Amino acid sequence: MSAFYGMVCGNRSEATRGGSKASGFESSCQSYDGSVCVSMRYDSEDKLMVRVGTNDGSSCYSDYNSKDFNGTFEDFKALLKLNDDIRHGRVSVVRHRTKKEN
Repeated sequence: MSAFYGMVCGNRSEATRGGSKASGFESSCQSYDGSVCVSMRYDSEDKLMVRVGTNDGSSCYSDYNSKDFNGTFEDFKALLKLNDDIRHGRVSVVRHRTKKEN
Protein backbone atom coordinates (compact mmCIF):
# COMPACT_ATOMS: atom_id res chain seq x y z
CA MET A 1 0.00 0.00 0.00
CA SER A 2 1.28 3.46 -0.90
CA ALA A 3 2.15 5.96 1.81
CA PHE A 4 1.62 8.74 -0.76
CA TYR A 5 -0.80 9.10 -3.65
CA GLY A 6 -1.03 11.76 -6.35
CA MET A 7 -3.17 12.57 -9.36
CA VAL A 8 -2.67 14.67 -12.46
CA CYS A 9 -5.47 15.97 -14.63
CA GLY A 10 -5.02 17.63 -18.00
CA ASN A 11 -6.41 17.54 -21.50
CA ARG A 12 -6.41 13.74 -21.38
CA SER A 13 -7.67 11.28 -18.82
CA GLU A 14 -6.45 11.37 -15.23
CA ALA A 15 -3.25 9.61 -14.23
CA THR A 16 -2.17 8.57 -10.76
CA ARG A 17 1.04 7.63 -9.04
CA GLY A 18 1.88 6.25 -5.63
CA GLY A 19 4.94 6.63 -3.46
CA SER A 20 6.29 4.57 -0.60
CA LYS A 21 7.62 5.71 2.75
CA ALA A 22 11.12 5.06 1.41
CA SER A 23 10.70 6.87 -1.92
CA GLY A 24 8.49 9.79 -0.88
CA PHE A 25 6.47 11.65 -3.49
CA GLU A 26 7.36 14.64 -5.65
CA SER A 27 5.31 16.53 -8.21
CA SER A 28 5.51 19.72 -10.21
CA CYS A 29 3.36 21.93 -12.37
CA GLN A 30 5.36 23.77 -15.01
CA SER A 31 5.01 26.61 -17.49
CA TYR A 32 7.48 28.54 -19.62
CA ASP A 33 7.89 31.00 -16.72
CA GLY A 34 8.73 28.47 -14.02
CA SER A 35 7.33 25.69 -11.93
CA VAL A 36 5.71 24.97 -8.59
CA CYS A 37 7.07 21.94 -6.80
CA VAL A 38 5.56 19.92 -3.97
CA SER A 39 7.14 16.95 -2.28
CA MET A 40 6.39 14.87 0.78
CA ARG A 41 8.58 12.37 2.60
CA TYR A 42 9.11 10.86 6.02
CA ASP A 43 12.24 11.85 7.90
CA SER A 44 14.40 9.58 10.07
CA GLU A 45 12.10 10.25 13.06
CA ASP A 46 9.02 9.22 11.01
CA LYS A 47 7.69 12.81 10.82
CA LEU A 48 5.84 13.76 7.65
CA MET A 49 7.90 16.48 5.94
CA VAL A 50 6.66 18.83 3.19
CA ARG A 51 8.51 21.01 0.68
CA VAL A 52 6.62 23.58 -1.39
CA GLY A 53 8.51 25.91 -3.65
CA THR A 54 9.17 27.36 -7.03
CA ASN A 55 11.82 26.79 -9.62
CA ASP A 56 12.65 29.00 -12.59
CA GLY A 57 13.88 25.97 -14.51
CA SER A 58 11.85 23.24 -16.08
CA SER A 59 12.42 20.63 -13.39
CA CYS A 60 12.09 20.12 -9.66
CA TYR A 61 14.34 18.34 -7.25
CA SER A 62 14.10 17.57 -3.55
CA ASP A 63 16.34 20.25 -2.11
CA TYR A 64 15.18 20.19 1.50
CA ASN A 65 17.66 22.95 2.36
CA SER A 66 16.26 25.51 -0.09
CA LYS A 67 14.67 28.88 0.75
CA ASP A 68 11.22 27.53 -0.11
CA PHE A 69 8.88 26.18 2.58
CA ASN A 70 10.41 23.15 4.20
CA GLY A 71 8.92 21.74 7.38
CA THR A 72 6.50 19.33 8.92
CA PHE A 73 3.00 18.88 7.57
CA GLU A 74 1.64 20.41 10.80
CA ASP A 75 3.86 23.50 10.28
CA PHE A 76 2.54 23.81 6.72
CA LYS A 77 -1.09 23.70 7.88
CA ALA A 78 -0.30 26.35 10.54
CA LEU A 79 1.29 28.56 7.85
CA LEU A 80 -1.84 28.30 5.69
CA LYS A 81 -4.01 29.22 8.70
CA LEU A 82 -1.78 32.22 9.46
CA ASN A 83 -2.08 33.35 5.84
CA ASP A 84 -5.87 33.11 6.09
CA ASP A 85 -5.88 35.05 9.39
CA ILE A 86 -3.75 37.84 7.88
CA ARG A 87 -5.93 38.03 4.77
CA HIS A 88 -9.11 38.33 6.85
CA GLY A 89 -7.67 40.88 9.29
CA ARG A 90 -7.62 38.60 12.31
CA VAL A 91 -3.85 39.11 12.60
CA SER A 92 -1.85 42.20 11.72
CA VAL A 93 1.71 42.19 10.49
CA VAL A 94 4.25 44.82 11.53
CA ARG A 95 7.37 45.29 9.46
CA HIS A 96 10.52 46.28 11.32
CA ARG A 97 13.46 47.95 9.65
CA THR A 98 17.00 47.10 10.53
CA LYS A 99 19.75 49.67 10.87
CA LYS A 100 22.22 49.82 8.01
CA GLU A 101 25.72 48.83 8.98
CA ASN A 102 28.52 51.29 8.11
